[in-house]
Amino acid sequence: MGKIIVLVAAIAIIYYIGKEVLGAFRHLSDEELADFWAGRTKKSDPKAQRRFSEHLGSCSSCRDRLDEIRKSESGPGADAPMIERKY
Repeated sequence: MGKIIVLVAAIAIIYYIGKEVLGAFRHLSDEELADFWAGRTKKSDPKAQRRFSEHLGSCSSCRDRLDEIRKSESGPGADAPMIERKY
């Protein structure tokens, strides 16, 4: 009985870690990026906000798409000049 409990716990941990890791590699949708930009994600799901921030730190494709959303939608800093990235 004890071995079954340990096995179930190990499977649950592996599933949870795998879900988090795979989620970090998937690109963000345009809707997720727009919600992130407008600040809706921070209020509704702080865990997703953290995951989106980490993903944007490592994914130039999603950063470029976020820049396009920032140019086209109103949001905090929409009227401010874009920051030039040198990478």
